[in-house]
Amino acid sequence: MIYVILVLLALAAGVAAMLLLQPDSGYVLVNYGPWVVETSLAVLVLGVVVWFLAVYLALWLLRGVIRLPGNLRQAMDRRRQDRARESFEAGLLNLFEGNWKRAEVELLRRAGDHHATHLNYLAAARAAQRQGAIDRRDNYLRLAAVNQPEHEFATLLSAGDLQRKRGEHAATRDTALRLRQRDPNHPFAIELLAESYAALGEWEPLRQLLAEPVARTALDPPRYEALSVRCLRELMQTAVAEARLDRLKGLWDGAAPLHAQPELRRAYAHGLARLNADAETMALVAQTLSKEWDADLALLYGGLNANDPIAQLATVEQWLVAHGDKPELLQVAGRVCLRNKLWGKARSYLEASLQAAPTPQAYLDLARVCQDTQRPEEAVKFYRQGLELAAEKACET
Repeated sequence: MIYVILVLLALAAGVAAMLLLQPDSGYVLVNYGPWVVETSLAVLVLGVVVWFLAVYLALWLLRGVIRLPGNLRQAMDRRRQDRARESFEAGLLNLFEGNWKRAEVELLRRAGDHHATHLNYLAAARAAQRQGAIDRRDNYLRLAAVNQPEHEFATLLSAGDLQRKRGEHAATRDTALRLRQRDPNHPFAIELLAESYAALGEWEPLRQLLAEPVARTALDPPRYEALSVRCLRELMQTAVAEARLDRLKGLWDGAAPLHAQPELRRAYAHGLARLNADAETMALVAQTLSKEWDADLALLYGGLNANDPIAQLATVEQWLVAHGDKPELLQVAGRVCLRNKLWGKARSYLEASLQAAPTPQAYLDLARVCQDTQRPEEAVKFYRQGLELAAEKACET
């Protein structure tokens, strides 16, 4: 505004100076009714310019007066927004520094003036949870959803994360299901749902979730594998408890990528043995031990009833050659010899097993050998030693 006036005045002064400096500056006569005005051309031009400037200035002042309330409101709004931003930033800083109460106060102080009110409430919900104020937390989450319904997904994600951290597994599951209704492929929603299913022991829904291709990419590989193994192990145990051999086999057949997992393989082998599928158990153990050593499966093999005990003993002795005189194999060989009434070999294997690593079961088997060979005094001694060792192990645990 000032620059415009100065420019116009400079132009007017230039024109007036040019006219005044000329020998003939011109003559102007204006007659209107009884009024007569006589002046030079330079003065008329200067007067017109001044008149226009006066009108322009009056209009500018009038516009300023009219716009003054709006300008005041805008200035006040900017001030409120600046203060709201400062309060939000102070709240976040206190939240990161662990000042939960101060963070909650700052985040709520001017939440209504902040352009992203839902962020204030989401951060305040985290501060409230840190203080154990679950009712306040849930209220802030509700306010976040009410104030910014278009950002409900972000509110649900925050709610699910907070519920999981507090161990509210049923609530986490429900929140994760709502998230998946909006975005079935969201990685964090899948992670929340998988974790809550595992915590609640809902293994069949977890198995179905992990079978989805998107779950493999949503979860990091170690966690995906751990959840898959645990889920199948639990389902196998349920199938064994319900005496459902077909269900047990179906679970194993459907988990081909996990067959190399020792934990899952042992669960399946023990399940087969408990359901009296000894032939299939022996085949699985023999296949495994032909490739790698597994002490648990070796001991399980020794308790199985084979249709051909002699072939069973030959298999164990082949393992002894392949894997060496491991205590578990020596004990298994002794048990198989005991079943075949090969008393001498049974005693030899069992005594070697006890020298390497004494176990209550080896003492029990050796006592049975002595009892079957009419040596009751030695049998009593081995029974007593086995009981003492079992008692020691029980006290240690």
